[in-house]
Amino acid sequence: MQGTRMREFKRDRGVQAGGRLQVMSKRIALYIRVSTDEQAIKGNSLNEQEERLRAYCHAMELEGEIETFIDDGYSAGSMKRPALTRMLKLARNKELSMVVITKIDRLCRNLKDLLTLVDELDEIQCGFASAGERFDTSTAAGRMVLQILGAFAEFERGRNRERVRENMMSIVTNTDKAVSRPCFGYNVNDSKYIINEEEAEIVRKMVEWMLQGEGAHKVMRRLNDMGVKTKDGKSFTQLSVGKLMKRETIAGMFVYNRGYTLRGKSLIRPKEEWIVIEEHHEPIIDIDTFKRLQIAIEARRTSGKQADNERWLLTGIVKCTHCGRPMFGRYKKKPSGREYFHYVCSSYMKRAECFHHFIDRDLLENTVLDHINESDKFSVKSEEIVSTEDSDVISISHLKNALKRLDNKMQRQIELFEDSEINKDDFRRARDRIQSERLVIEEQLKYAEAGTRDALEKDFIRRVGSLKNELSSRNRGEQKNAIRQLVKTVEVTNASSIHIEVRL
Repeated sequence: MQGTRMREFKRDRGVQAGGRLQVMSKRIALYIRVSTDEQAIKGNSLNEQEERLRAYCHAMELEGEIETFIDDGYSAGSMKRPALTRMLKLARNKELSMVVITKIDRLCRNLKDLLTLVDELDEIQCGFASAGERFDTSTAAGRMVLQILGAFAEFERGRNRERVRENMMSIVTNTDKAVSRPCFGYNVNDSKYIINEEEAEIVRKMVEWMLQGEGAHKVMRRLNDMGVKTKDGKSFTQLSVGKLMKRETIAGMFVYNRGYTLRGKSLIRPKEEWIVIEEHHEPIIDIDTFKRLQIAIEARRTSGKQADNERWLLTGIVKCTHCGRPMFGRYKKKPSGREYFHYVCSSYMKRAECFHHFIDRDLLENTVLDHINESDKFSVKSEEIVSTEDSDVISISHLKNALKRLDNKMQRQIELFEDSEINKDDFRRARDRIQSERLVIEEQLKYAEAGTRDALEKDFIRRVGSLKNELSSRNRGEQKNAIRQLVKTVEVTNASSIHIEVRL
């Protein structure tokens, strides 16, 4: 009788291959996972999980060779785990007959990942069981239970993430503790950022080089030639240089809630959701220098491939107003030996669109330089950063977003009233409170927009003064770097009318 049951099992588990019956292996996989934070928690230790799984296999009379797969110190948030990857590879090769776990959250906490994995195991005729929840995926009821449990696991993970985020925000806003790894230039002692003077000197040199017009690639080569290594002991890359130079940490600021991860992708939140703490720790460079550095980086980025070409000072800045496309430099030399330097509409030259119009290089560049030196002629445009009466810095976009949030609040109150969730008195109180908040924000916005021009013009004039030597230099490279830090666009109409917009 026993032999008969064994033959039936083999026939049921067998797969036809080349006309011959091929019996699947009866290896049972016990999957165990514990994160770093859980290693000392009762019920989640590696040994206890394995003991429970072996007891479950014995109680359920599961026959076959048992193999244990352990991911020690890995989170369930990602499916990229070495032991899990190895186990799934064996399952796909039909070397496993059953996968057993203690609880669903040991495997994953994302419902989509869970259902996808279970469907795949079902297709390759590999059983799946949980010792803690006691379900069988071979039945419709068992799959329903699995989906419900998976949804709760995902919900719990979301709640844990929210709690961690709330705790981190409290730490960030109420203390000066370090809540992230230190960047190059700092060490962490007693949960605080402390300047590493040797690294900080390198950071200051990097800032100096980039303010002089060098790009991240050239700075990277300098550092590697000097033998400077990152915090991880690796060689600097163009990307790591760029990230370090954009990091507010070097200016004594701390930014939290900037980014998040969704399904393995790193995403950036809107700026109004960032938590920015100024004077969080001792800075390596001052805030004004950091702002100039960001302008220099952005200005170089818009210059593109000709960022270091000294022949054309306005590379990436000049635009044709008729088509909106850039105007690029064109050089011609006549048989007579006479040379011509022009900025020409790229849309016409490359696509045969727009129309042929050009402007003399020296005429345009000298006009721009004259306007910079006579900065009162500039038309300053901005809707971003302004100074308030008490010298705080307010973001106009932040105020506008605050008004949008109030609109959403008001809409929710209307919906609650229409659904009889709140009475008329509650609705009126909510309406009056929201209206009061709106009046305050509208007043701030009105003042902020009124003060924009004066604040920006003063800052622009100050920056012109700091770059005066470079602007008057005979070195065209220095001139180009200074111009692109001060000028955002130069718009040319019919090769005669010029409009200049400063870089804020």
